[in-house]
Amino acid sequence: MLKYFTINTVSELICFGVALFCLFKDKSNAWRFFIVYLLVTCIVEILGIQCRKVWHTSNFMLYNIFVVLECTTISCFFYYLYKQYQYKPIWLIIWLVVFFVCYGTEMIAEKFSNFVFETTTLMSIIFVLASLNFYYLILKDEQFRQLSNYAPFWWVNGVLFFYFGSTACNIFFDYFMEDKSLISGSVRYMIFNIIDIILYCCWSYSFICRYRQRTLQRLSY
Repeated sequence: MLKYFTINTVSELICFGVALFCLFKDKSNAWRFFIVYLLVTCIVEILGIQCRKVWHTSNFMLYNIFVVLECTTISCFFYYLYKQYQYKPIWLIIWLVVFFVCYGTEMIAEKFSNFVFETTTLMSIIFVLASLNFYYLILKDEQFRQLSNYAPFWWVNGVLFFYFGSTACNIFFDYFMEDKSLISGSVRYMIFNIIDIILYCCWSYSFICRYRQRTLQRLSY
Protein backbone atom coordinates (compact mmCIF):
# COMPACT_ATOMS: atom_id res chain seq x y z
CA MET A 1 0.00 0.00 0.00
CA LEU A 2 2.89 2.37 0.71
CA LYS A 3 3.74 2.56 -3.00
CA TYR A 4 0.51 4.48 -3.58
CA PHE A 5 1.47 7.19 -1.08
CA THR A 6 3.87 9.49 -2.90
CA ILE A 7 4.41 13.23 -2.57
CA ASN A 8 1.99 13.73 -5.46
CA THR A 9 -0.79 11.48 -4.21
CA VAL A 10 -0.59 12.72 -0.61
CA SER A 11 -0.73 16.39 -1.67
CA GLU A 12 -3.63 15.62 -4.02
CA LEU A 13 -5.56 13.71 -1.35
CA ILE A 14 -5.08 16.51 1.19
CA CYS A 15 -6.25 19.10 -1.35
CA PHE A 16 -9.27 16.93 -2.20
CA GLY A 17 -10.14 16.70 1.49
CA VAL A 18 -9.90 20.47 1.88
CA ALA A 19 -12.05 20.98 -1.24
CA LEU A 20 -14.66 18.53 0.01
CA PHE A 21 -14.92 20.31 3.35
CA CYS A 22 -14.75 23.89 2.07
CA LEU A 23 -16.63 23.72 -1.23
CA PHE A 24 -19.34 21.12 -0.68
CA LYS A 25 -21.95 23.78 0.13
CA ASP A 26 -20.55 26.49 -2.12
CA LYS A 27 -23.17 28.20 -4.29
CA SER A 28 -20.90 28.32 -7.33
CA ASN A 29 -20.88 25.27 -9.60
CA ALA A 30 -17.45 26.32 -10.88
CA TRP A 31 -15.92 26.05 -7.41
CA ARG A 32 -17.87 22.93 -6.42
CA PHE A 33 -16.68 21.09 -9.53
CA PHE A 34 -13.17 21.05 -8.09
CA ILE A 35 -14.34 18.37 -5.67
CA VAL A 36 -15.03 16.11 -8.66
CA TYR A 37 -11.91 17.20 -10.52
CA LEU A 38 -9.60 16.51 -7.59
CA LEU A 39 -11.26 13.16 -6.92
CA VAL A 40 -10.64 12.13 -10.53
CA THR A 41 -7.07 13.43 -10.25
CA CYS A 42 -6.43 11.22 -7.21
CA ILE A 43 -7.92 8.19 -8.95
CA VAL A 44 -5.86 8.76 -12.10
CA GLU A 45 -2.65 9.17 -10.08
CA ILE A 46 -3.29 5.93 -8.18
CA LEU A 47 -4.16 4.07 -11.40
CA GLY A 48 -0.97 5.44 -12.95
CA ILE A 49 1.05 3.93 -10.10
CA GLN A 50 -0.90 0.68 -10.45
CA CYS A 51 -0.06 0.49 -14.16
CA ARG A 52 3.62 1.29 -13.68
CA LYS A 53 4.50 -0.62 -10.51
CA VAL A 54 2.00 -3.50 -10.37
CA TRP A 55 0.95 -4.27 -13.93
CA HIS A 56 4.30 -3.08 -15.37
CA THR A 57 2.61 -1.41 -18.31
CA SER A 58 2.80 2.09 -19.74
CA ASN A 59 0.36 4.62 -18.29
CA PHE A 60 0.75 7.35 -20.93
CA MET A 61 -2.72 6.77 -22.43
CA LEU A 62 -4.32 7.20 -19.01
CA TYR A 63 -2.68 10.60 -18.69
CA ASN A 64 -3.47 11.47 -22.32
CA ILE A 65 -7.15 11.05 -21.49
CA PHE A 66 -6.80 12.99 -18.25
CA VAL A 67 -5.19 15.94 -20.08
CA VAL A 68 -8.54 16.56 -21.80
CA LEU A 69 -10.32 16.92 -18.44
CA GLU A 70 -7.44 18.98 -17.06
CA CYS A 71 -7.44 21.46 -19.93
CA THR A 72 -11.22 21.79 -20.01
CA THR A 73 -11.52 22.30 -16.25
CA ILE A 74 -8.73 24.87 -15.89
CA SER A 75 -9.81 26.72 -19.04
CA CYS A 76 -13.45 26.95 -18.00
CA PHE A 77 -12.50 28.15 -14.53
CA PHE A 78 -10.32 30.88 -16.02
CA TYR A 79 -13.33 31.95 -18.07
CA TYR A 80 -15.40 31.96 -14.88
CA LEU A 81 -12.83 34.31 -13.30
CA TYR A 82 -12.65 36.48 -16.41
CA LYS A 83 -16.42 36.95 -16.74
CA GLN A 84 -16.39 39.76 -14.20
CA TYR A 85 -14.10 41.66 -16.58
CA GLN A 86 -16.55 41.31 -19.47
CA TYR A 87 -14.61 38.63 -21.34
CA LYS A 88 -16.70 36.89 -23.99
CA PRO A 89 -17.00 33.08 -24.30
CA ILE A 90 -15.64 33.18 -27.86
CA TRP A 91 -12.09 33.31 -26.44
CA LEU A 92 -12.69 30.13 -24.46
CA ILE A 93 -14.19 28.42 -27.50
CA ILE A 94 -11.29 29.42 -29.76
CA TRP A 95 -8.72 28.16 -27.26
CA LEU A 96 -10.49 24.82 -26.73
CA VAL A 97 -10.79 24.31 -30.50
CA VAL A 98 -7.04 24.99 -30.87
CA PHE A 99 -6.28 22.60 -28.03
CA PHE A 100 -8.36 19.74 -29.41
CA VAL A 101 -6.94 20.21 -32.92
CA CYS A 102 -3.38 20.08 -31.56
CA TYR A 103 -4.27 17.17 -29.29
CA GLY A 104 -5.82 15.12 -32.09
CA THR A 105 -3.03 15.94 -34.51
CA GLU A 106 -0.31 14.90 -32.07
CA MET A 107 -2.13 11.71 -31.10
CA ILE A 108 -2.39 10.72 -34.77
CA ALA A 109 1.20 11.75 -35.53
CA GLU A 110 2.44 9.64 -32.62
CA LYS A 111 0.10 6.80 -33.64
CA PHE A 112 -1.43 6.79 -30.14
CA SER A 113 1.84 5.44 -28.75
CA ASN A 114 3.22 8.33 -26.72
CA PHE A 115 2.26 11.08 -24.32
CA VAL A 116 1.13 14.38 -25.90
CA PHE A 117 4.16 16.42 -24.77
CA GLU A 118 3.83 19.19 -27.35
CA THR A 119 0.13 19.74 -26.64
CA THR A 120 0.67 19.85 -22.89
CA THR A 121 3.53 22.31 -23.40
CA LEU A 122 1.20 24.56 -25.41
CA MET A 123 -1.47 24.20 -22.71
CA SER A 124 1.02 25.12 -20.00
CA ILE A 125 2.15 28.24 -21.88
CA ILE A 126 -1.46 29.36 -22.37
CA PHE A 127 -2.24 28.88 -18.67
CA VAL A 128 0.87 30.86 -17.68
CA LEU A 129 -0.23 33.71 -19.97
CA ALA A 130 -3.78 33.50 -18.62
CA SER A 131 -2.44 33.74 -15.07
CA LEU A 132 -0.30 36.78 -15.86
CA ASN A 133 -3.24 38.41 -17.61
CA PHE A 134 -5.38 37.85 -14.52
CA TYR A 135 -2.79 39.63 -12.37
CA TYR A 136 -2.89 42.52 -14.84
CA LEU A 137 -6.68 42.70 -14.62
CA ILE A 138 -6.49 42.81 -10.82
CA LEU A 139 -3.99 45.67 -10.98
CA LYS A 140 -6.26 47.62 -13.34
CA ASP A 141 -9.40 46.92 -11.33
CA GLU A 142 -10.57 49.87 -9.25
CA GLN A 143 -12.23 47.59 -6.72
CA PHE A 144 -10.08 47.04 -3.63
CA ARG A 145 -9.31 43.43 -2.77
CA GLN A 146 -7.29 42.04 0.10
CA LEU A 147 -5.19 39.58 -1.86
CA SER A 148 -4.18 37.60 1.22
CA ASN A 149 -7.82 36.45 1.49
CA TYR A 150 -8.84 36.58 -2.18
CA ALA A 151 -9.56 32.99 -3.26
CA PRO A 152 -9.17 33.49 -7.07
CA PHE A 153 -5.78 35.11 -6.56
CA TRP A 154 -4.42 32.09 -4.71
CA TRP A 155 -5.97 29.67 -7.18
CA VAL A 156 -4.22 31.51 -10.02
CA ASN A 157 -0.95 31.56 -8.04
CA GLY A 158 -1.01 27.76 -7.93
CA VAL A 159 -1.72 27.53 -11.65
CA LEU A 160 1.10 29.95 -12.52
CA PHE A 161 3.75 28.15 -10.47
CA PHE A 162 2.68 24.69 -11.62
CA TYR A 163 2.36 25.35 -15.33
CA PHE A 164 5.45 27.56 -15.52
CA GLY A 165 7.40 24.67 -14.00
CA SER A 166 5.66 22.23 -16.33
CA THR A 167 6.58 24.34 -19.34
CA ALA A 168 10.24 24.41 -18.32
CA CYS A 169 10.25 20.65 -17.71
CA ASN A 170 8.59 19.83 -21.03
CA ILE A 171 10.87 22.13 -23.04
CA PHE A 172 14.06 20.85 -21.37
CA PHE A 173 12.81 17.30 -20.86
CA ASP A 174 15.79 15.52 -22.42
CA TYR A 175 18.29 17.65 -20.51
CA PHE A 176 16.58 17.04 -17.17
CA MET A 177 16.36 13.29 -17.73
CA GLU A 178 20.12 13.13 -18.36
CA ASP A 179 20.93 15.06 -15.17
CA LYS A 180 20.54 12.39 -12.53
CA SER A 181 20.00 13.30 -8.89
CA LEU A 182 21.29 11.29 -5.98
CA ILE A 183 18.00 11.87 -4.17
CA SER A 184 15.17 11.26 -6.61
CA GLY A 185 16.56 9.95 -9.88
CA SER A 186 16.05 13.07 -11.98
CA VAL A 187 15.84 16.81 -11.69
CA ARG A 188 12.52 16.70 -13.54
CA TYR A 189 11.01 14.40 -10.92
CA MET A 190 12.16 16.69 -8.11
CA ILE A 191 10.79 19.78 -9.85
CA PHE A 192 7.39 18.18 -10.37
CA ASN A 193 7.27 17.18 -6.70
CA ILE A 194 7.98 20.77 -5.69
CA ILE A 195 5.50 22.39 -8.06
CA ASP A 196 2.85 19.81 -7.16
CA ILE A 197 3.17 20.81 -3.50
CA ILE A 198 3.00 24.51 -4.41
CA LEU A 199 -0.05 23.97 -6.63
CA TYR A 200 -2.06 22.03 -4.06
CA CYS A 201 -1.03 24.27 -1.16
CA CYS A 202 -2.20 27.34 -3.11
CA TRP A 203 -5.42 25.63 -4.18
CA SER A 204 -6.13 24.40 -0.65
CA TYR A 205 -5.64 27.89 0.70
CA SER A 206 -7.90 29.32 -2.02
CA PHE A 207 -10.62 26.85 -0.99
CA ILE A 208 -10.19 27.89 2.63
CA CYS A 209 -10.48 31.56 1.63
CA ARG A 210 -13.63 30.74 -0.31
CA TYR A 211 -15.07 28.93 2.71
CA ARG A 212 -14.24 31.83 5.03
CA GLN A 213 -15.82 34.30 2.63
CA ARG A 214 -19.03 32.27 2.53
CA THR A 215 -19.05 31.94 6.32
CA LEU A 216 -18.57 35.68 6.84
CA GLN A 217 -21.36 36.46 4.37
CA ARG A 218 -23.70 34.11 6.20
CA LEU A 219 -22.89 35.64 9.59
CA SER A 220 -23.47 39.16 8.26
CA TYR A 221 -27.10 38.41 7.41
